[in-house]
Amino acid sequence: MKRIEPLQPLSKEHHLSLVLAQKAIKVSNSNDKEAIAEMCRNIVEEYPHSWQIHFQIEEDSIFWIFTDPVNGDANISQQHWQKAAQLCKQLQQEHERMNAYYEQMKAGDYTILNDFGVLLKQHTRTEERELFP
Repeated sequence: MKRIEPLQPLSKEHHLSLVLAQKAIKVSNSNDKEAIAEMCRNIVEEYPHSWQIHFQIEEDSIFWIFTDPVNGDANISQQHWQKAAQLCKQLQQEHERMNAYYEQMKAGDYTILNDFGVLLKQHTRTEERELFP
């Protein structure tokens, strides 16, 4: 789906997040402890410089719009506004969960790789299919 220009960079990054999510799930399902550890170390190295920044951009440029119901656009019904606000709240909570998974991996807990991959995949699809349109 064609995105408005300001959302295009985020959508391109979403493609990368889906690739990462699929790889995390696949590696986790392999039960190869070395591959799992390497994947987690790679995520820990990359995460603060890419995904935390991506999440912050979304929170600062999209989610905040729906934090105050008074800011509702006259062209958007109250029901649609509330649905978008609830979706943004859910997505922000998912950002926090992924940040917590990152902290767990950083501390050496690699058992959550599959959970991280599943959440990242579902989260990205929700943003692309529900929020961005």
